[in-house]
Amino acid sequence: MTTVDQARGHGAPPWRRLVRSELHRLTAPPAVRRVAVALPLLTLAFGLSKLFTHSPDTGPALRESEARYREFLDQAARTGMPTGSIGRDNFFDDPRYLMESLSFGDLRTVLLGLCVAATVFGIAGGGADWASRVMLTLTAAEPRRGRLFLTRGLLVGGLSMAVTALCGLLLVPCLLLAAQLRGSTAGLDAAYWAVLSGQLLRGIVLVGLLALLGYSLAAMTRHVPVALAVVFGYLAGAGWIFGGRGPRLAEYDMDGLTFAVLNEKPVIPMAESDCVAGPSCEAVHVDLTSADGFAGILLYLLPVLLLALWRATRTDVR
Repeated sequence: MTTVDQARGHGAPPWRRLVRSELHRLTAPPAVRRVAVALPLLTLAFGLSKLFTHSPDTGPALRESEARYREFLDQAARTGMPTGSIGRDNFFDDPRYLMESLSFGDLRTVLLGLCVAATVFGIAGGGADWASRVMLTLTAAEPRRGRLFLTRGLLVGGLSMAVTALCGLLLVPCLLLAAQLRGSTAGLDAAYWAVLSGQLLRGIVLVGLLALLGYSLAAMTRHVPVALAVVFGYLAGAGWIFGGRGPRLAEYDMDGLTFAVLNEKPVIPMAESDCVAGPSCEAVHVDLTSADGFAGILLYLLPVLLLALWRATRTDVR
């Protein structure tokens, strides 16, 4: 086969073989395999920890709340502070695991951790071969560089989403067990499960998008440390960039966008929000929906993805 044929893509391997080889390349590093095993185990540990951090015995908590309430009344009497509608319930910290109200936050915590892991995995998948000069061999074996770039990107996102789905399926039974043994399963009707499933599905898509963002950033810079520096530099400077500039700009902060995507409620109006400060709170205050969150994340992803694809298809491989 001539060089001209290879340049036209006639020497490229079949797509299935390319997928298998790229899948092996992405999962071959020992660190990747260890993390892939550790994430489900950590999710299990997090879910089972609810058995030890919650208790069905509400007696001590009720006595403590009563003591705190009396202390509050004494202080209010000494200072003349009005008590308003504040009652004993405001000082009661329920030790039980109430799945209807607590599971959404626990699932969000796990999903946020997986978002971070997926971003780092994407950066490693997109930049490691450039740092080790392996890309010279890969582009010789796969002349159609656009196909190589897209195949690896799909695998990075797909693997991240698969691990997220597994972790979610492991977490929910652990939380259900904690609720049965250390709390209450009241309110777990069809509407609840629909909301929880929707939150998990949105989290799976979010993790895939962030993995693709990390992959595109590393493929564009062709350097893992530079890509990591960009990510951490953004996280360090986001508060300065968006803070104090009004809620409309706060919508585009990644913190607020991910909060909107992973929020169990479709919309939290300002009057009903308990948030008081921070970009994510300002984003909630302008009634961001999950669709708005995804749209904002795509504003981050698409330019970087197109630039990375453009650079990947250039003739220079240096």
